[in-house]
Amino acid sequence: MDKKEILGVISKRASVRAFDSSKTVSRDQIEAILEAACSAPSAMNTQPWRFYIAETADEKRNVMDAMSAHNAWANEAYAFIILLADLRTAYNPNERKYYIDIGLCLENLLLEAVNQGLAACPCSAFDSDKLYKLLNIPEHLEPLIIVPIGYEANGNTLEKLRKKYGSVIERSMHKRGGRNSIDKCIIKWA
Repeated sequence: MDKKEILGVISKRASVRAFDSSKTVSRDQIEAILEAACSAPSAMNTQPWRFYIAETADEKRNVMDAMSAHNAWANEAYAFIILLADLRTAYNPNERKYYIDIGLCLENLLLEAVNQGLAACPCSAFDSDKLYKLLNIPEHLEPLIIVPIGYEANGNTLEKLRKKYGSVIERSMHKRGGRNSIDKCIIKWA
């Protein structure tokens, strides 16, 4: 893969909040996403990431019960990938340095979702205690992010979602390419 291909995938990544619930995501697609996620670097190669995939209606309902009300649009996602940190293997868990490892893992996950033709949106607004209870998550695993995944809605499906969820799913609010220029981000180039 050359630079243009990689930048092409990166530039297509967006936090999509409008999913077409009629389209199915294959197990192969989810496995490819998880394989990419597991290829992320981590401190001392501890690989502290663990995944909970909520795909059935009951599991998805439990996840939605733990999420903030403003994430109601996530009901339309095909599945949720919950990214958890395994505190037994994480490097220096008292300093929470494993957050960096999980962040690197998350970015790989999001980019491979795009590569698979899927949409995703990382969500951190959820009640951890409720999630622990509803999904029966062991205490040594810390849920850090919930990622709804599926196919992006368009056409009539998108219009129905606009009526159901309002402006929160609008592309104008969460548009692709609304990024700062490199010049704006560089403080000093020594």
